[in-house]
Parts: sequence; C-alpha cells; structure tokens
Amino acid sequence: MIIYLGVDFLMFCENCGAKIADNDMFCQNCGKRVESPATQPIPEQNVSQAEPEASAQNSEQAVQAETVAAQQTAAAVAEPQQPQANPYTQQAQQPQVNPYSQQPQQNPYAQQIQQPQQNPYAQQSQTNPYLQQNPYAMQNGQQMAQQPKKSNFKINKKMIIIGSVVLAVIIAAVIVICILVSNANNPVNKMINAINNGEYKTANELYYDNYKALSDNKAVIDAIQAQVDAVKKAYDDGSMDYDTAMDKLDDISDLPMSYETSLSEVRSEIRELKSSADYLKQGDEYLKKKEYSNAIYYYDEVLEKDTANYKKAQEQRAKAIDGIRQEYLDEAKEEFDNGEYKYAISDLQNALDDNYLTNDEKINAQIATYVDEIIKKSDEYFNNKDYENALDLIVNIKNMFDEGSDNYTKLNAQLEKLNKEIPVKLQDISFSSSNSDYFYRYQSGSKDISGNEYNSDNVCTMSVSKYHENAYAEMYVNKGYKKIKGIIAVKDNNYSSISSDTRAYFEVVGDKKTLYKSEVLTNKSEPINFAVNIKDVDTLTIRLVYSKGSGSSGMDVILSDVEIYSVDSSEPDAPANETSEVSKVESSKEESSKAESSKPESSKAESSKAA
Repeated sequence: MIIYLGVDFLMFCENCGAKIADNDMFCQNCGKRVESPATQPIPEQNVSQAEPEASAQNSEQAVQAETVAAQQTAAAVAEPQQPQANPYTQQAQQPQVNPYSQQPQQNPYAQQIQQPQQNPYAQQSQTNPYLQQNPYAMQNGQQMAQQPKKSNFKINKKMIIIGSVVLAVIIAAVIVICILVSNANNPVNKMINAINNGEYKTANELYYDNYKALSDNKAVIDAIQAQVDAVKKAYDDGSMDYDTAMDKLDDISDLPMSYETSLSEVRSEIRELKSSADYLKQGDEYLKKKEYSNAIYYYDEVLEKDTANYKKAQEQRAKAIDGIRQEYLDEAKEEFDNGEYKYAISDLQNALDDNYLTNDEKINAQIATYVDEIIKKSDEYFNNKDYENALDLIVNIKNMFDEGSDNYTKLNAQLEKLNKEIPVKLQDISFSSSNSDYFYRYQSGSKDISGNEYNSDNVCTMSVSKYHENAYAEMYVNKGYKKIKGIIAVKDNNYSSISSDTRAYFEVVGDKKTLYKSEVLTNKSEPINFAVNIKDVDTLTIRLVYSKGSGSSGMDVILSDVEIYSVDSSEPDAPANETSEVSKVESSKEESSKAESSKPESSKAESSKAA
C-alpha cells in the first residue's frame, strides 16, 4: 500500500501493515515479498482543493503518521495474531490509532471516524484494488493462504418457509395462552363471567374482594346492562312471563352498580306493558257482552309501544265501533220500515254525534239512502193525489238538515218540484174577495142528488136562491197558473127539496171575461167535470148564478177537487176556452142582466198553497 502525502510515497506491507522503504524488496517485519503495484496517487484535484494554509498541518500529520505506523509495526511483530493492530484494516471501532482518520475537517484525505469504510486506506477488499490483487491479503486480521472451498450444504427455501411458519404459530399460541391465563385471573373478567352465567352471588363476592379494580368499571356495568336488556327482550317476545321477568330484575338489582344501568326504567316499562296487556283482556270481555262503549275505553288504554298487543287492540276496537254503528242502523231501519221516517233520520243523526261515529261514512251513506227513499215516497203520494202528505213529508225531513248540505239540497229540489206539480186546492186558497155567507169550505161527506158522496179534503159548496142570486170567490193568481179543473154536482139537501123548475149555472171568469159557463143545472143534473185554461190571467173568479125558480129553497152546488195548476207543472194544459152557448142556459135577458149586475168588482189578492 502506498500513501501519497505531498510529494513522497509511503509504502506499507499488505500482509502485516508494516512500513516498507522505497527500495525494500521484502517486508522487514513479516518477510513478505513486496509487489510493485501500480501506485494510485491521490488525485491532484483533491490536493488542489485543500486550502493553502493546511499544507503545513498536513506535513506535520504525515510525520506523526510515520511514527504511529512504526509503533504499530513493532506491535504486529510481537503479536502477529492480533489483526486489530493493523490501522488499515476494518477496525472502525478504534479510529484513534489511525493518524490519518483524525480531524477530517483539516485533512482532505481522511474520512470521519464514524465511517471508517470511507477511509481510502482502510476500505473493504472489494473496493481496494490492492487487496483484490493479492491472494494473501488479510480479511479481518487473518491471513488467507488460499480461497475457501465452497460448501456442499444447500439450504432448502421451502424448509425455511415451513420452519418460519411453524415457529410463528408456536409463538402465537404461547402468546394466546399467556393472554388467556392472564385474563382468566383478571378480576374484571372473573366478575363479568359470573354475571353472564347468572352467578350473582359470586359476582358480589368478587366485587367486594376487588373493590378498587371493579368499582365503577364500565365493562362490568355494561355486562349488568346486557342482563337487563336480555330480560326486556325476553318479555317483549313472550318467552318470559311477567312474574319471571320481575324476579329476574330483582336479582339483578342486588348486583353492585346496577343503579348505573336502566334497570329502574325497564322495570317500570314492563309494569306498563303488563297493564297494557290487561286492558286488552278487559276490552275483549266487554266486547263479548256487546258493551261496546266500555270495550272501546279499555282498547284505547293499550299502549302503542306494546307491540305484542297494540295491533290486536286496534282491530278489536274497530269491531266495537262496528257494533255501535250496527245498533244505530238496526234501530233506524225498524223505524223507517214502520213509516217513522223522521225518527229514523233523527236516530242516525244522533249516531253522528257519538264520539266514536263522528262523520262516520257508513252512517252518512245510510242517511243519504233514506233521503232518496223519502223522495220516492213523496212521488208515490203525489201520484195518488195525496198532495198533502207528499208536501208534508218533504218539508218535515228537509228541516232536519243544515241548509247547504247535500241532503238539504236534494229535499229542497223535491219540494220545488212538488210545488210546481201539485195543484192548489180550492179549499186552501186565500180569496181576495167572496160572499162567504154563500160559499162554504170543508164540506167533506156531502152527497149529490144522484147519491154520490164526496169525502176528499177538498170539498166546498156554493148556495144561491131567488133571494141571493149570486155566490162567488175571487182570487189573484198573477198569471202563475195555467189551468183550473174540478167537479160540479148539484147537492142533495136533506132538509129541503129543489123545485123542479129551479135553474142555475156555474162559470169561470178571468179578468172580467167569461172563460167557462156550465150547462144548466137542475134537480136532475149529473156531476160535471170541467177544465178551464187560465194562462195569462191575473184575477180569477168562480161563481154560481141563480137563473130561475119558483121555489124558495134555491140550489146548492158541490165543488169537489177543484184545483188550479202552476204554469210550471207537468199537468197538460186545458183546451182553449170555449164559453158555453147561452142558449143552453134557460135564462131570460132579464136574468142575465141580474146576474151580471150582481157580479162584484175585481180585487187583487194573492192565493197561497199549503206548505
């Protein structure tokens, strides 16, 4: 090895490291032949990079290095087996012996002590060209005469992997066993295991024996809470009855720190659920007895959170409401079938006031059905000419509903229809003028001279004689009617007979114009049906006129079922008025004059219908 310092080459034995003179062929220390390796001076650029003021210092260090090297050579001769004395070998742990490895900041050729491999004079054999060329170079202080032989032993990689896995498993098992043993002996784990196994007495003993370790321990509290939750779940799903659940909670309450759990809340909740279940049973009992209101009361007490019973309670409640509804419907039907229409409607309206049937669809639907049937019934009355009942039925039922409601609207439409269709009875008309002494209402039961009896509620009579030759009734119709019709018959007066020569006639006058004049009426006249067109008439007058007679008794005429019809009714119009020929009336001009003179002046007064 040659070290170039400044301008000199320093040579050292590659075998023992001793200093060799420039002209020595053999090492003076070990006798090793000195080869002539190509010198590798330190590059000039490295020297040139050093600061000028460091040259003197480097020279001084070189002298010191020679001195140290000589001392090392002597030590190597005395103890050649100690390779660590070689300052140029891999003894990085003793950098202080190498004078060239000190103060790296001043020596541009030296490396830091901590990194001896960077020392150009102590590099490993693979980077040192001198050690690579010398087959006798030393490795780790030992001289190698020849290269070691390659071993025939080969390591199987698969065996290494298997062995590593087995070793890892063994280590893991040991660790697990240690953990288990440690946990088994842990008082927290012991107490948790006792709680989970229901060994509450053991758990209490462990708690008081290990108070410091177990007091307020969250894991223990969680274990107690789990026991509470298990009881609640078992009760909810029906796998645990009430008494068992409460006994279990009582046992859990004896555990320390149970107050830290929801035990109190769960106990209260289970009590509530028990009461809820009892309410369901009570409701069922009342339902069987058809005491529907009481049943509903108890069904309403069943808690919604009582998932095991709430749905059933609601279903049973609906059945109870059906029972109440059916009672109302049955009672109303019985009344309706008996013709008590008003009572039937009233009962159903009372049902709607029931808290359980407020705005009940089925009740409302039944009321609507009854209203439709009542309207049909009024049409039957109308077709049978029972106008009074037709009107009364609609008026009475209509007043049971609020104005504007559907039922009210339907009934009012029917009433308007009836008012148009139903004629006004002569019996019910309010006259604007009449000689009431000779015009009589309410004459039901009267008989004519042919023996016919008139028993309707619309029978009137008029009376004339030679002493009062005219009987009349005047009404103001305001062009609202189109026809007047009825029956005229000579009345049989049981108190006196009609003389054979007595004559009279009946006539209808509109606005002072004769619209109709009957044939002559005698003691042998048959009943006469008449119909007169009164369209566009404001003032309507009917009258009986005495024509002649020798007797003093005169003549009474029956007016049966005389009615006037609205212009809006479906009743057919009367034929065009054709006043009866005067020739049919056996009267003189004088008699006609008298009749005409007895006619009262027209006065206007509105007729009215029965409501």
